[in-house]
Amino acid sequence: MGGYFPGPVGFAAIVGVKFGGYALAAIALKKLQPTITSSALKIAAARTGLGVVLGPPITLLGGMILGLLLAGIGRDIPSYLGYVFLLWPLRILIWAIVLHMFTKHADLSASKLWGYAALGATWSCLLDWPGYKLAMVAPGKIPVC
Repeated sequence: MGGYFPGPVGFAAIVGVKFGGYALAAIALKKLQPTITSSALKIAAARTGLGVVLGPPITLLGGMILGLLLAGIGRDIPSYLGYVFLLWPLRILIWAIVLHMFTKHADLSASKLWGYAALGATWSCLLDWPGYKLAMVAPGKIPVC
């Protein structure tokens, strides 16, 4: 079963969508927590950077796990929702790390931190769709056999 990985332009499209979305999320977070002094761009850069470093290996590992789980029930093509269910808890953890880095002096309760992390993870999952769609129409895709 073949497919495609996004090439450099597609990868840049995904990163651009994520960075823009994370900047919007950081602006909203700063309105909810005015004691956060870091800029929205700094928060977005940290979250995007973690996504660039951790995203590809976690996605590939999640795809393998999802493929194994679905093979056990007779399905062979991982669905987008399957990826979301696998990645969402990991994204909560990544958002919690980013939030902790930027709110350690903001007196943020643990329940708020994890609530914001869950919202951030949901936002990350929603941003996947436009990022993926842009990456798939971008030139320079890399075929995979």
